[in-house]
Amino acid sequence: MPVVKTICMFGTVALLLSCGSPPKSDIPALNPEEAASLLQFDNKAADWLKYVKKQNPACDYKLDLPDQSAHPTEIDLDHIVWCSSRPGPREYDASVVFVYDKATQRWTVSRFSS
Repeated sequence: MPVVKTICMFGTVALLLSCGSPPKSDIPALNPEEAASLLQFDNKAADWLKYVKKQNPACDYKLDLPDQSAHPTEIDLDHIVWCSSRPGPREYDASVVFVYDKATQRWTVSRFSS
């Protein structure tokens, strides 16, 4: 009898441990380098930055990505144009929405607006 109790106890513990951990998310975090690369290859974003840099060469995109521990499928960033370590003037303002495409398993730019 003690062997059966021990086996049942280990089985119960194993079952509880396997049920207790949350499933691992299949959505990777978007890192700043990848986000910058996506903007570089987005035609609207690249054209806007060219225009802004003609007006003020000290301007560039600054992407402050939020905490992604909840594995979001969409990241919305506003006021991404900065000039000389300060937010850019309103006329240079831009925003971007990054979306994780589960079919291709990649982050993409779903919307860029200036």
